[in-house]
Amino acid sequence: MQTSQSMKMRTAALLAAGAIGVGFGGMSLSGCNSGKQVLVNNPDIPQDVDSIIFLQRTARQDTGNVFEYNGYVAGARLLKLSPPAADGTLTELTSDPRFKNSDIMAWDLSFDARTVVFSARLATEKNFQLYAVGIDGLNVRQLTNGPYDYVFPVILPGQRVLFTTNKVVEEGAKQFRDEYERATTSQVGTIGMDGKNEQLGPRNVSHRVSPALMPDGNIVYTEWRHLGGINDGHLRKMNTDMTGMREAFGGEGNGITNSYLKARFVDRYTTASGKETQQLVAVATSRDRTLQAGKLVLISLGDDEASSKVEDLTPLVPGGRGPSQFGVGRYYDAEPLGNPADRRFLVSWADGPVNSEVLAEAKGKAEFGIYVYDAKTQTRRPIYDAPGMWDVMARPVRIRPEPPITQSPITAGKSFTLGALNVYASSTNSKELVPGEAFKVRLIEGFSSEEGFPNMFGLTEFDGQSNLGEVDILADNSFAAHVPANVPVTQQVIDRFAMSMVSEKVWISGRAGEQRVCGGCHENRSQNTLITGGLNEAIVRGATNLDKPRAERITAKGTAFTYESVRGVPWDLALQPIFDAKCVSCHEGTAGVNGNKTYTITDMTLGTSQTVTFDLRGTKTPIVVGEMSAGYDYPASYISMLGLGEELGENVVTITGEYFKYVEPGSARESKAIQKLNPPQRFPAIDPNRRAFPGATHPADRGGQELTPDEYYLMILNFDMGGQYYFRENNPGNGSY
Repeated sequence: MQTSQSMKMRTAALLAAGAIGVGFGGMSLSGCNSGKQVLVNNPDIPQDVDSIIFLQRTARQDTGNVFEYNGYVAGARLLKLSPPAADGTLTELTSDPRFKNSDIMAWDLSFDARTVVFSARLATEKNFQLYAVGIDGLNVRQLTNGPYDYVFPVILPGQRVLFTTNKVVEEGAKQFRDEYERATTSQVGTIGMDGKNEQLGPRNVSHRVSPALMPDGNIVYTEWRHLGGINDGHLRKMNTDMTGMREAFGGEGNGITNSYLKARFVDRYTTASGKETQQLVAVATSRDRTLQAGKLVLISLGDDEASSKVEDLTPLVPGGRGPSQFGVGRYYDAEPLGNPADRRFLVSWADGPVNSEVLAEAKGKAEFGIYVYDAKTQTRRPIYDAPGMWDVMARPVRIRPEPPITQSPITAGKSFTLGALNVYASSTNSKELVPGEAFKVRLIEGFSSEEGFPNMFGLTEFDGQSNLGEVDILADNSFAAHVPANVPVTQQVIDRFAMSMVSEKVWISGRAGEQRVCGGCHENRSQNTLITGGLNEAIVRGATNLDKPRAERITAKGTAFTYESVRGVPWDLALQPIFDAKCVSCHEGTAGVNGNKTYTITDMTLGTSQTVTFDLRGTKTPIVVGEMSAGYDYPASYISMLGLGEELGENVVTITGEYFKYVEPGSARESKAIQKLNPPQRFPAIDPNRRAFPGATHPADRGGQELTPDEYYLMILNFDMGGQYYFRENNPGNGSY
């Protein structure tokens, strides 16, 4: 992506202004090119806080993505300031020689305030590992080791430590790679404070980062939610044993920006319904380019996610990617201080643009210092700011109660059981879900490019998917299925035509033996749904078994792609034969004939252009326009059906002619191709006299041969699963198929 002229002008203005630097009480704070360490007496620090611990890292430019966890820059230290004032004493907790030139990315304090657990990468190592040290800087011990990163430690009740790691739990699998940078993703795990009994939790297709322990024993964390066009970082909750993963905030449209991270407990309160819940402070920001910093927001979790609320504590700070103003800056983290009603927070703040692109052009770096922020008056008072460093994650040293251990019931067996008491009142519900029209629930596995795929699975925002199978919705509208444990799964409620009526917008995963049953839309997600024995048909009958080994989660080689056998729907192997047999006699790329439209895209960013004419042949066509064009080619049929819209990215383009696409990724029902083909009823039995849409059936209306029921289904399944080109069956990295 090229930098716009307006961005260049903004950079010039920043340079003219002297990079970063703002006067505060007559002192220059957080300067890019200048600035002095600031230690100031602060009357806002509560009297019971006689010291704070904070992390000092060398200023850097490589943390624009809020989910990045393993960027290394030498020179980090854990420091204790006692008292947190001008005459305070600094004690380095990581003075042990092994930590010379190391980097440290996060830390936590034990309940008795005697031990610190932190994640550090030594100068001689390639990965971050977990270490423990006494509050006096003595008795250092290493908790983890091996060729994996262990980051974001959180001390749990019962002498355990939660972390996120790129180690993989599923046997025979590689760890997922995220959808944009294709970095190895971070997942949850726990280990004893003695470094023993490591356990890994269920996986998400993308990262899980920034966990924190709540006083009620729940863990709140940030999850990168990426499923098709959805791309944000929202807050989720889970039990201490990594079960019961559920929504907390940000996934139901009640947020104010793209991502929420580094949530910390502020206060308990009682909702109007009489339920106790929590208030959290968190950083709200764009997914990238803001150095993981942004607004400070106060989140009230409510009875459930739908009733949660957010209050902007720093309204002048931008919530998007754009550079912030001088005197406004961005906040890296926040920790509540004193009485919650006073709304004072121990924060890390940097002045100026705090935007990776702008700072790179200005050849500067943001510098975060430690302040007390008064949200009532929207003022800051400085505590500590060292030049050339990021002083972050400051927290008071004080004893706190040990929360209870929270967990979900775990049964014998290796499967994860997923279901709903009533699909019409479940989290998959929407206005489109008409009672009586839902016939089955489709369960879909998610994966990413780690299995040998190119970085793009096709011309859509979707990553890898595989059809685990479809489960009947029973007479009481319930369903239950055994699916593979530790594997991301999403759900689609499908109608009598096998088309998705509504799709779950998140990936769901659970541990072996865990049961997750949705009790209703907007249910109280701080509690487990209780099932009364004998009253639920899906439970009485027993869950449908869709748990297959990884090697079987692919259409068997040499097997025809049929309703009974299909897992993935590779475009060239499953759909192109349909086009060749029944479509290319008319749609062979001649513009203006048989409805073959044409358009031209001129890419002003790259200086390239490409003309597309509707053509359902399998002729490979290189893509030469768009942000993600390099190295990709697809059949003319795929480009004609999907269009080049997603491929363009943020490049500046012009389009002449009539732009077209016939597939709506993730929704066969909304795809013009399916509306034109007009499939027949599939459930409860195939009925060619009942059609999905009014009007004619193509290509029979033009004298052509109609698709078979299985051919209709393959096209519907491909479109509902994102309209991808690549599936496991045509994975270039899978030489065995």
